[in-house]
Amino acid sequence: MNPTLNIHPASHEELLAAHGNVHDIWSKGLSLEEHLRYRLNSPSHRRACWIVGCLEGRVVTSLGCYPMQFRIAGQELPGISIGSVYTLGDFRGCNFAPQLLQWVENDQRQRQAAISLLYSDIKPEYYARLGYALCPALQGWRKTSAISPAAAGRFRLAPISPREHLPALMKMYADYHGGMPLSIARDADYWTMTLERFPDDTFHALVADDGAWHGYARLGRRGDDLHLTDFAMVDSNESLAEALYAAMVELGRTLGVTRVGGWLPDSEAARRYFELTPRRTEITMLKPLAWPGPLDETLIAGTSQFCEVDHV
Repeated sequence: MNPTLNIHPASHEELLAAHGNVHDIWSKGLSLEEHLRYRLNSPSHRRACWIVGCLEGRVVTSLGCYPMQFRIAGQELPGISIGSVYTLGDFRGCNFAPQLLQWVENDQRQRQAAISLLYSDIKPEYYARLGYALCPALQGWRKTSAISPAAAGRFRLAPISPREHLPALMKMYADYHGGMPLSIARDADYWTMTLERFPDDTFHALVADDGAWHGYARLGRRGDDLHLTDFAMVDSNESLAEALYAAMVELGRTLGVTRVGGWLPDSEAARRYFELTPRRTEITMLKPLAWPGPLDETLIAGTSQFCEVDHV
């Protein structure tokens, strides 16, 4: 018989232990001291409620429960995102992570959280057995040396200050993604967190010859790659999406990067510009909690538009 876990919100000492436990797989190349400092001060991690499972006072399993807002079928509802699910090696196979998840889900269901979102770094079958539905999770890349199927035409990506234009960015995101069957809703505090979390990302307006905005792209330089971490457009037509992708490739050439891409939606425009493949990590999965309706194919398909900047 497996021992009984003591599951509860982490104390400060237990939080340090939980962050220390995950150093072996999520260190980002940092020393243990640097890793602890980073996680304690991370704008994203500070939002989470950290839950631990203990045996005889030792933290053996843990996760972060992040508050989220979702827009489902036109209605904004609270939900959660689960991150950093981890069990110490000596205790794997003891059913501890499922117990921890069930405790969190039951607690959040009572708080009227509509759905739980997680991004799996392991085979999705594990979380599928726990009630999570596999969602579209595609990535795509294009070498900047490749000839584009079409030019950006009258559109270009012009650098902008996100803080100066934050109201316009928020509205464009809400109008574009809010029109999807299922999307992540962002308030001003959430936007501020994402700006602080990746301060080196750059924002660019998709600008026409007449100076009008038709969209924006948030881009992160990662070595020789230029990642599309966030985007929105004034409407969802494929030709405008193609203009955005073409402008990204042109910008990548100007910056001297080798590839442009990242998380991309399952669309004809994305397939035209990029070689799309399923992500092997950061795989989007959803589970209904207090949501009374079904997570049908239409809602699940909407997750194809989720942006990398929302990953916890």
